[in-house]
Amino acid sequence: MEVPISDEQYLVSQAQKLRSTDCASAKAWLITAKTLYPTNFSILFEAYKLERDANNLEEAAKCFSNIALTFQNQNVELWKEINELTNALRAPENEITPAQEFYVKMFQHVSYDVQHKILLLTVNNTENSIHQCKLLLLILKRFPQAAITHSPRLLEMIADGMKQNPQKYQEMLVEEALPLIYHKTPELPPVLVCRLFTISLEYYIRQIIDDETKCDINETWKKIFQVLMLCGKILRWETFLPFNKTWGQNVYWDKLIEIVSISQAGSTQVLFYATTLFIYSLHCYIKNCYTRAEDTDINHVLVEGFTVDWKVEASDVQSMEPPQISLTTPTSKDISKAFVHAAQCWQLLNTEQFQRDFSKLLLTLPLAAWISRFLFDLAIYFGHQEEAKKLMSEMMVTSNLVQNLQLLSLNLLQGNLTLQGFECIVKIIGELPTTQGHILEHLTLKVPRHMIFIPLTQKALVQYCTKAIVNMLSRKLYEPNCPDQILGDLLVLLQLEYPRETLMAEQIFALITTRGSFAYRLFTTYIVTIDFIEEFMHIWNANNENFAFDLSLTQGGSSICRVGTRGADKGAREDFRLIVKQQITRANETLTTLTANFIAQEHMQLVQNMFGVTVTGEGF
Repeated sequence: MEVPISDEQYLVSQAQKLRSTDCASAKAWLITAKTLYPTNFSILFEAYKLERDANNLEEAAKCFSNIALTFQNQNVELWKEINELTNALRAPENEITPAQEFYVKMFQHVSYDVQHKILLLTVNNTENSIHQCKLLLLILKRFPQAAITHSPRLLEMIADGMKQNPQKYQEMLVEEALPLIYHKTPELPPVLVCRLFTISLEYYIRQIIDDETKCDINETWKKIFQVLMLCGKILRWETFLPFNKTWGQNVYWDKLIEIVSISQAGSTQVLFYATTLFIYSLHCYIKNCYTRAEDTDINHVLVEGFTVDWKVEASDVQSMEPPQISLTTPTSKDISKAFVHAAQCWQLLNTEQFQRDFSKLLLTLPLAAWISRFLFDLAIYFGHQEEAKKLMSEMMVTSNLVQNLQLLSLNLLQGNLTLQGFECIVKIIGELPTTQGHILEHLTLKVPRHMIFIPLTQKALVQYCTKAIVNMLSRKLYEPNCPDQILGDLLVLLQLEYPRETLMAEQIFALITTRGSFAYRLFTTYIVTIDFIEEFMHIWNANNENFAFDLSLTQGGSSICRVGTRGADKGAREDFRLIVKQQITRANETLTTLTANFIAQEHMQLVQNMFGVTVTGEGF
């Protein structure tokens, strides 16, 4: 039996039969059907499909507009067609299929108001929150003037969606939503604005940390400051400064202090401005700590500097003003500026009015590795030894070299070099990097206290370790009857920075001359500086009848005889001439390598001379 059909269904079926073979007749049937039944969905939708299949954009647009506005909640087939349309509108231009191209072109013939209503209607009838957000984004892109109206709803949905799919919604917020409202000022609750800024900040920081070699860092910071400025505009904060890569952190710090002076205690605008500047300075600090040299990334480590002629007890260090940071390398200026500004922001944000909110904010950001290093450096910067030791015990050890260097620095912060500090020196010398680097400037200053950012290169590390030993050994010069062994060891070590160490070298040669004798078995192994050799020649020639040298003559690194010289007899003169000739041939030896070998091979003797401790075996 045939199932009876309604008149409307009959008319539609007749049009469908003719659609593929006789389009004009099919259209005639539908015109008749629409005249008889102007509000029937099946008839109107069949008329739309007829125009669609014929690629009649304008007529199809009229039909679709009428159906979409009239039958909003009545037919699954309609929503399927609307989804096809919205998918085509959201598709990237270079990925649109021929079928989608029809929908895009047809939609252009739909009136502005109807376009808006159709899309908004689609949003309201979509249960999937991701799809709702995408449709709202589409509305904002197509109707920028509607951003003030629809952006609050979109941003609320994105913030709520973070609980379900953080990565997806975070990317949607930063890459799609916020750029559409940079020049708008929608009304948003302050809590939502702060939440959106935190989400954006986390996204960009993760981008910097994970893809620093791929992303444009300056462009990323420009975007962070754009979001900050947008939030400030929405909440009517005092205007901060846009990002400018040519400005130093001091420009932003001065502006921040100006805003602090006119803000209420604990104001949110100061919290967010200061946090952004802190992270910017922290990133500049961490980034500048690594420089490229000899095709290698060179890490810079903050360590205690050396002082001269400044009478201050170690116990007084913590009560003093923060130390200055010496400009030892071309990059140390940028490193120190960024570090100091990060420290200033940290101090501001850890006052009672901001500490709680700042701590909560930090927990949401992927800054653990940066913060860990910064807090340790901050502790030694302010001379907080115990705090630094505690932080070091909690830090992940990524490099034994760095750890030993930091332990040595902490040891020097406490005052004189100790046996434990010297143990660190021997370990540092035993694991020197391959990068040569350069001798540093301003390792020693006449100030209460200063610090340096030391690059992890051979020359810089050997220089730093040598300076620590020289400072300890040189105290012995003022003791009665300072042994020749110490005088000789000092001369060996002073060669590395000579002629900067001219004054101490002259003091040692004056002592040797006064005594009328000098016994040092390591003379021919380690003393190769021409000026030192000439000074010994001068002493010998001026006092050869009343001066005695007791030296070891070496060949190929091994002692072949012990040379004792006193008087002007031919044998003594020949022995001394032979020693001098041998040492002159070695004048071009690399002093960094020679000094490192001296510390490594003679460490037991150095321990005995500095600390009066006898060490047995090859190590500590």
